[in-house]
Amino acid sequence: MANVDEAVGAARTESGDPIDRPPVYRALLIAFAIWAAHFSISYGAVLVFPGEAIARIIAVVAGLAALAVLVAQARGSARPQSSLALGAFGLAAAAIVFGTFPAIVG
Repeated sequence: MANVDEAVGAARTESGDPIDRPPVYRALLIAFAIWAAHFSISYGAVLVFPGEAIARIIAVVAGLAALAVLVAQARGSARPQSSLALGAFGLAAAAIVFGTFPAIVG
């Protein structure tokens, strides 16, 4: 029985693939949750205020706030960061920028 406990303990301390670590899951979840929240707010503003300037203002403010939260989360997450987590933050940032851009252009 002691060998089984030692094997389980050793398996828990190994790093494994990057996706097997909880901080990577957390980074993926946070990045895409921020992206989804930004999309929901921007799309909701366009549905509530169609063709009005207030919808553009809401989209731009939501975009800036989402980028600020995304940067704060990327800086505050566990070190060293995996390339998968950084990729998720980068993809979410690009989606936020390209999702806000049509509101700016009109």
